[in-house]
Amino acid sequence: MPQDQEKMQQYQQIQQQMQQIQEYVEQVDQSIDKVKECSEAVEDLKDVEEGKEILAPIGAGTYAVAEIKETDKVVTNIGGETFEKRETDKATDILTMQREELKSTKEELQTQLQELQEEMQGLQQQLQQQAMEEEE
Repeated sequence: MPQDQEKMQQYQQIQQQMQQIQEYVEQVDQSIDKVKECSEAVEDLKDVEEGKEILAPIGAGTYAVAEIKETDKVVTNIGGETFEKRETDKATDILTMQREELKSTKEELQTQLQELQEEMQGLQQQLQQQAMEEEE
């Protein structure tokens, strides 16, 4: 296979990798937003009076009317189908750690994107140089 065809294949593979990473970055961004919203909701819970009725989301845009029984504790998923009651401050700390981990993951992905971009630019220059040499 001619060298320029190999380079074109590499170029296309890098493009695909970049697209996959970019999609993953978008998913991480969405997760960061969800964790932030959740953290804010846990903080806001401190200002809610016990016994107050709220709309609790149960999925697909459907809500149940619920009564707040405790404002100093929330139930969190600790993995799989296992849940644990935690103090709101502890839950907020855990959510903050999750958000920081997600931000770190996003930074790593952006670094990978940058490296792939540089590799792609190098291939592009090589292909242009080969094209110019072939014209001579």
